[in-house]
Amino acid sequence: MGDYFILACECVFALFILYYMVEEIIEIKRNKLEYFKTIWNFLDLIIIFISVVCIAFNVYRTLAVTNLLENLLNNPDEFADFEFLGFWQTQFNNAVAFTVFLAWIKIFKYISFNKTMTQLSSTLAKCAKDVAGFAIMFFIVFLAYAQLGYLVFGTQIQDFSTFQSSIFTLFRIILGDFDFHALESAQRVIGPIFFLTYVFFVFFVLLNMFLAIINDTYSEVKADLANQKSEFEVGDYFKRGYNKMLEKLNFKRDKIIDIQKTVQIADSNFDKHIDFDEWRSALKKQGYADAEIENLFAKYDLDGDRVLDEDDQRRMQLDLNRQKDDLTKEFVELEDRSAGHRRRPMSSRKSRSEHAAEEEEDSDDDSAAQSSRGSRGSGVSYEEFTVLSRRVDRMEHSIGSIVSKIDAVLVKLEAMEKAKLKRRETMSKILDTIAESDGMSDEAKREQMERLVRDELERWDSEANLGGQGSSARLRTGAALGRPGTGGASNA
Repeated sequence: MGDYFILACECVFALFILYYMVEEIIEIKRNKLEYFKTIWNFLDLIIIFISVVCIAFNVYRTLAVTNLLENLLNNPDEFADFEFLGFWQTQFNNAVAFTVFLAWIKIFKYISFNKTMTQLSSTLAKCAKDVAGFAIMFFIVFLAYAQLGYLVFGTQIQDFSTFQSSIFTLFRIILGDFDFHALESAQRVIGPIFFLTYVFFVFFVLLNMFLAIINDTYSEVKADLANQKSEFEVGDYFKRGYNKMLEKLNFKRDKIIDIQKTVQIADSNFDKHIDFDEWRSALKKQGYADAEIENLFAKYDLDGDRVLDEDDQRRMQLDLNRQKDDLTKEFVELEDRSAGHRRRPMSSRKSRSEHAAEEEEDSDDDSAAQSSRGSRGSGVSYEEFTVLSRRVDRMEHSIGSIVSKIDAVLVKLEAMEKAKLKRRETMSKILDTIAESDGMSDEAKREQMERLVRDELERWDSEANLGGQGSSARLRTGAALGRPGTGGASNA
């Protein structure tokens, strides 16, 4: 009986490995290089690879042992060589032990949804650089003492006879397992000095520095986690799913109740027959869309005469009551399931990206439900549409006037810039004239200066008149168009 149970467990394990192989292949195909940026994915691949090798060796070992036993029974005088299988059986046991160890480590992946459970991984990740720098300093001192112990006590103490055994002996001293009398007997002076200095520098100084690094980082991580919300809480996830399921069930139940009320009040002429117009007007008052009204009516109008007679109405009531009973059962099952979730901790293999995908699907379902509700009573009438159109036209006209004013400001700025350049040219001409008229009399110089200034003033007046006419023309054009961006964009 025990062998069959082991066989069943091995078959279940093989099926699990096959399933996870397919899943990891799909994830690699979907995420490509992004898949290999997470350490947990590498851990999954290692576990799957070792498991496949162990399954293959298990099958091979069973067949090989069967053949060897048959040969041994047929030829009892010949030697049966099990050495090869014995060696690889030892390796198989080691591989299974390593796989089980990695499987236990993977539990951290599933409990990391809670912020309290992420303190260990966050602490190790944050202090990795400090620990790496400390490890270099620690091993320099540690290996120096290991070499000293090997050279000084190697010929007299068994624990220091080789360099490797000297390293393990020093680790044992850190943990409190040491033989001080052997050190003192081997070297009466150097032995106690070696022991005391090693304990002081390695145990009291370096080891406490390591603990200080871990403690400081842990305090920082704990403070950060206290100030931020959990990235994902398992309890919140099930609570959200429970609330969304309740909303969907309530929506379905309200819909059934609306249809039942419609069946009761839709027969306006009391002839015990409901035609499509009566059905449509009754459901329209409750906010249903035309397509939904048509589908519901066609579902129960089996003969297609566009009238629901007494048989059709009776059939509809039975179907609606059955649906209501099913919803009640779902409510009860949902309550029992939520109570079970509260009583025991839940575990899930889903990653955060999968949870995010599920939340998106739930949000899509909610939006679909809301849109179906909104289609009942959120339509815009023709009068509201006309009012909104007038407001949009008024807004466009206002924006057009603003753009025309901006255009006029740009034209004035351009004219001021040109006038500034002309003044600079005029001043340079006047200065050049003064410099060239050194041999002339004062009267001639004054007449020449007056003529130059008068010509420049006349030119400025003529250009100002032309500029004013051009700007007024542009303003009239922008005001006539009355559209945003027409005049301003072209002038810009």
